[in-house]
Amino acid sequence: MEVLEIALKLLLAVGLGGLIGLERESSHKPAGFRTNILICLGATMMMILSTLLLGQENARTSDLTRIAAGVITGIGFIGAGTIIHARGMVIGLTTAATIWVVSGLGLVIGAGYYLVALIYAGIVILTLIIFRQFEEHYLKKNRFTYLLKTKPLPQILSKLRQVAFHEGIRFSEIALKKEGQLQIIKLSFNTSEEKEQQFNQSILQLEGIEEISIV
Repeated sequence: MEVLEIALKLLLAVGLGGLIGLERESSHKPAGFRTNILICLGATMMMILSTLLLGQENARTSDLTRIAAGVITGIGFIGAGTIIHARGMVIGLTTAATIWVVSGLGLVIGAGYYLVALIYAGIVILTLIIFRQFEEHYLKKNRFTYLLKTKPLPQILSKLRQVAFHEGIRFSEIALKKEGQLQIIKLSFNTSEEKEQQFNQSILQLEGIEEISIV
C-alpha cells in the first residue's frame, strides 16, 4: 500500500468523522467534533495496519477480521462510558451508538471502500439531523413546570436561558417573583424526558440555585 493512499484514507477519515462530529458538537453532546474525528481516524488506521500485516509472509486472512473485531469491541467500552443511568432513565444511547457507527465508518475507509464510506456517512448525518427534528416535534413530548428558589442574582434568568438553549429547550412560560430574601422562578416547557433530565442536571450546577421543585 502506497504512503499516499494511506494519507488519503486518513484525511478522508478526518473529513467524514469531522462532519458527523460537527452535528454532535452543534447538539452539545459529550462526544463532539474532535472525539468523532479521533475515533474514525483510529479505526481507519487499525484497518490499514491489518491490511499491511496481511501482505506479510505467513499472514492469514483471519488476522484482518480479528483486528476489525477488536476495534468494535474496544469502541464498545468507550460508548458505555457515555451512557448515564439516572432517575430510572438511560441517557446517552444515541451518543454511544454514534461512536460505534463512526468506528465502523473508519473500518470501511481503511478497507478502501470510498464510495460506500461516503454513502454511509451521508446516511448517518441525515439520520442524526432529520430524525432528531422529527423526534423533537412529534415524539416523546411531555410538559414540565419548574419552580426554582434562587438567590437574587442579576444574571440568573440569562444563565437559565443559556442552559435551555444548549439543551434544545424553549420555555413556554417564565415568571419571576420575590419571596423574602429569595426569588421564585417558574419555568414551563415541553420536551422529552431525556432532555428534561439533561436540563435538570445542568441547572443544578448553576450558582445561586437554592431549591428545585418539579410540579
